[in-house]
Amino acid sequence: MVIIPDYVENVQRLVGIITAIAVLMFFLFSAYFLYFKEQKYIPAMKKKCRTILLPYILWNLLLVLFYFLMQTLPFTKAFFTTTDPDLLIRNYEVIDWIDVFVGKFTERREGLPFIYQFWFLRDLFILNIFFTFIKKIVDTFPLGIFVLFFILWTNNVKIYIVSPEALLFFTLGYYVIKYNLGIKTIDRIKMLDISVAYAITIGLEYVFINDMPMLHKINILMGCAFFLKISRYFIENTQLYKILAWLEKYQFIVYAVHGVIIPQVLKIYIKLIPLNGVFILVGYFIMIIFGIFVSLLFGILFKRLLPKVYGIVTGGRI
Repeated sequence: MVIIPDYVENVQRLVGIITAIAVLMFFLFSAYFLYFKEQKYIPAMKKKCRTILLPYILWNLLLVLFYFLMQTLPFTKAFFTTTDPDLLIRNYEVIDWIDVFVGKFTERREGLPFIYQFWFLRDLFILNIFFTFIKKIVDTFPLGIFVLFFILWTNNVKIYIVSPEALLFFTLGYYVIKYNLGIKTIDRIKMLDISVAYAITIGLEYVFINDMPMLHKINILMGCAFFLKISRYFIENTQLYKILAWLEKYQFIVYAVHGVIIPQVLKIYIKLIPLNGVFILVGYFIMIIFGIFVSLLFGILFKRLLPKVYGIVTGGRI
């Protein structure tokens, strides 16, 4: 147990505010590229089974196997066991095994699959199943559906099948296509204007979030616009674009394994470094940066040594 200084919590809050847009933007872009051209349902779903469902199942199974081994081997047990015996893989019941993939049947999974960050893939695949239905109801009731989904999101109304944020931002991907809302719409906004507005909303959320939870939703929308705006500069910078294009090849593998590697980096850091004062703040960033570096290195070696297997577990993202 560690007492985290206020300034460390403040930094974590600030990072959390800014990064809250990440997964929601993934939903929007996924839907945008899905609806970009007319697609037949069966071929589209066959592709999604290969690019989303298969990696989702394989990675959850691999991680369960990994934790089972780590909880069994004498020299790793201390790092992977828990005081709750129900959380040990060897004590899993049928419902626990189902919840490895579903994440909604047992309270200890807290609505998440075994690889917690894969809730995005789970919800994305479900939304893809209904992509023609979503298109049809938006075409029939465009304003009503937008208002309904927006209210569900802003009020955090739980939808058992998918999260309200997934539903809204996936649907927004189709609205972008339907009303031809290209990136030029964002480009017309002046950089200074959007930067100042985003800084103000961040500051307001930082100070008044407990009194006005709606500020977080406003901040997400402002953050989406801001990062879409600055992405133009990433593209125009040839050297930076080359680096980002290279990193993009490994995005899925980093996404898949960072949630496993970073907690282990933290455990090692705790063993080696005294957790007090500035060391907690330094550890916070080291854990993230080093964890991503190791995840990237793992992906590079994996792709080089086992390219066919790499292609399978990443859904063909090679």
